[in-house]
Amino acid sequence: MKLRLSILTISVSTLIVPLSAATETHQLVSTPQSANKNSTYLNWHNLCLNADTDTIDTQIKKFESQIAIHPNDNLAKAYLGSAYALRAKSSTWWLTKLKYLNKGKATMNAAIAAAPNDPRVRMVRAIAYYKVPKRFDLRPTSISDFKQIIPVALKNASPLAINERQAILYYAYLAYEDENLKGAETFKQACYKLNSSSKYGKLTRP
Repeated sequence: MKLRLSILTISVSTLIVPLSAATETHQLVSTPQSANKNSTYLNWHNLCLNADTDTIDTQIKKFESQIAIHPNDNLAKAYLGSAYALRAKSSTWWLTKLKYLNKGKATMNAAIAAAPNDPRVRMVRAIAYYKVPKRFDLRPTSISDFKQIIPVALKNASPLAINERQAILYYAYLAYEDENLKGAETFKQACYKLNSSSKYGKLTRP
């Protein structure tokens, strides 16, 4: 599938989330600041998709400059971590790949540690980690992140935009299907119903 080649474009064990996980999930909040900046960060990040290393490095510098000015901007950190992972993917030398992958992991994990209740931060890591090859053993963390944000994506009064909710549901569908977990088809259908004419809607058309 084409979108398996990217990490982002806006790249569990059961359908019923356990009570403890569901309680934690509904405490997730989205701040106005992250919502306002998300579009800019997303545009920077999207320029990294299937790009050459020079282009990715330019976008990485933008994120790093933003974080230097606003060190507590955890959404920027999450996107920076994903950009590092894309830099690893675009590199040819294995030591360079490993260096950037480790930087990506550390940066995204730090963003989650600082903002565990921000669904956008978890969305970035969930999708990024899903795209990392399985041999690096990041898929369990991706599934855990999806478990926390799926209820937010399904909620009618969600603080997330429609395209963000669809991105979560689409990649959750892929991740659950890959792992043979229950719920994949439900997420696919929910994604389609949110906006059948969008990119994700077309990808989940029955």
